[in-house]
Amino acid sequence: MGHSVSTSAIWGANSFSPNPAFTRRCADVVESAVCEHHLTPMLQLKDVVTVFDGLCAESYVTMLRLAEIQGRHCAGLMVPMMEGAETVSDALKVLLTFNCLHAQPIYWTPSVRGDHVSFAIWVDRPAGVTVMQSERMAAMGMLQFCAGFSDLLGDIFKPTVLRFKPSQVGADWPSQFMGIPIDGNATETEVLIPRASLLLPNPLKKSDVHNAPQVEAELKRYREQSKTDLLRNETCSWIKTNLATGECDLAHMAERMNCDKRTLQRQFKRELSCRFSDLVDDVRAEVCLPLLESAIFPMQVIAEQLGYATSGNFSRFFQRRFNCTPRDWMRALGEGDAQVAALFDRRTADPLSRVR
Repeated sequence: MGHSVSTSAIWGANSFSPNPAFTRRCADVVESAVCEHHLTPMLQLKDVVTVFDGLCAESYVTMLRLAEIQGRHCAGLMVPMMEGAETVSDALKVLLTFNCLHAQPIYWTPSVRGDHVSFAIWVDRPAGVTVMQSERMAAMGMLQFCAGFSDLLGDIFKPTVLRFKPSQVGADWPSQFMGIPIDGNATETEVLIPRASLLLPNPLKKSDVHNAPQVEAELKRYREQSKTDLLRNETCSWIKTNLATGECDLAHMAERMNCDKRTLQRQFKRELSCRFSDLVDDVRAEVCLPLLESAIFPMQVIAEQLGYATSGNFSRFFQRRFNCTPRDWMRALGEGDAQVAALFDRRTADPLSRVR
């Protein structure tokens, strides 16, 4: 449970088929779809990422081309509700509310960044899916976010910039996507949207669209059935987005969830058998290695992204977590050290397994 994705994620992929083997693979993946919640056919994330592996075998640019032709088609069961949205904000709320029925392992976290709102993406990676495949899925999700809302809302949807981590994009990516500038050397994967645009009316609104009762009922059932997974993943997604702000603590998390700190800590202990601080350290472990691997960020920058004031604090965390310093890890990785490769494989197998 928790790792299914709508078939709409690979809508149109066959039109970019590089060879007959890829076409057959797409057909096999689609054949494996099941209607687990009786709303839309769903695929396992591990099968979806193999489709993108094939598409990106020669160039990551294929992902941009696919997302652009997908438009609203990649939004699946959320399309009717987004079409009936009164404003940009209402359309974005549909994504935040119903995405768990559309792409279970993908989490979107909004946050205010001055005169912009950031929408960051996080993928709950299952066993059998590598870090690179997961990051590629996150990049594709971000492209689909922009293409889908551009199609549904028209010209009023104008993000300021798309930001990707270096490990997610290839050197052949263009400097923009559908007119949106791309920053390929970012520490976070996010899209920035002007706050002033959120209340703009949807010029493409369809007046005869209403939320289907079965979708609302299924959302209630899924959230009840998956409440433990959702608590863990929604918390980890929020932590990832807020690590660098200096406000990633239990008090701010409790405020977000409209409860007091002690109640929330008891909930983590009861349902996840861990403390909030344990989740913070798990997310730090998930975040730091790709930033190190990119080899473009100074240690101090990485430390700040993990919520540490100094690189020394980051180094001590890394030593405690991985039994070596960040510089030793980078040096050994560059030399092809087998022990470091084994460590990386263990870490990437399931970094949050302790709290599952």
